[in-house]
Amino acid sequence: MFVKRFYLIKHNHFLLMSVKIESGKWKTVWKPKKASTTFVKDSLLVLDAGFATPAGTDAGAADKPVLGVYQGPAYASSDVTTSLIAVQTPADPYCVVRATVSAGTPSATADLGKSFDMADDVSVTFSVTTNEPVAFEKYISATEGLFVLGHTMSGPSA
Repeated sequence: MFVKRFYLIKHNHFLLMSVKIESGKWKTVWKPKKASTTFVKDSLLVLDAGFATPAGTDAGAADKPVLGVYQGPAYASSDVTTSLIAVQTPADPYCVVRATVSAGTPSATADLGKSFDMADDVSVTFSVTTNEPVAFEKYISATEGLFVLGHTMSGPSA
C-alpha cells in the first residue's frame, strides 16, 4: 500500500547568505529568467527589461522593481536559456523575509521600521540607503534580521 506523507519543514535559521520567506501572503508568478546569469536558491530577484534577474545594489530603483524571492533550483551562468522560473511575490503589503546583513551594523531599536538597500541578491546593507526596497522589521543578530518586502513604509533610513 502506498502512503503519501507530507512534512512541514521549519526554516533553517542557521543558513547564511540567503533570503527566506518568513511570513505574509505570497503568490507564485512565472517569469522568464535572464540568460547567462547565475541564479542561487533563496535569493531576491528584480524585474529587468521583462526578465527575472538577481537583485543588486540597484534593487528597488524605478527600472529594477523587486519581483520576489526565488526558491530554486540554481542555474549556472552557462545556461543561455530564458526559461520560465517560479518566483514567490508578495501578495499583500506586509510580507516578511529573513535575510543576511552583509554591511553595516543594525540597531535592535533605532533602525526598526527604517528602509535599507540590498547589497546583492542574498543580503541587505545597512550602509546604503538609496533605493530602499526592504524595511527593517526585527533584529535577530548583527548578521541577520527580518525585513518587510513590498512594504508600504517609505522614507530615508536616516
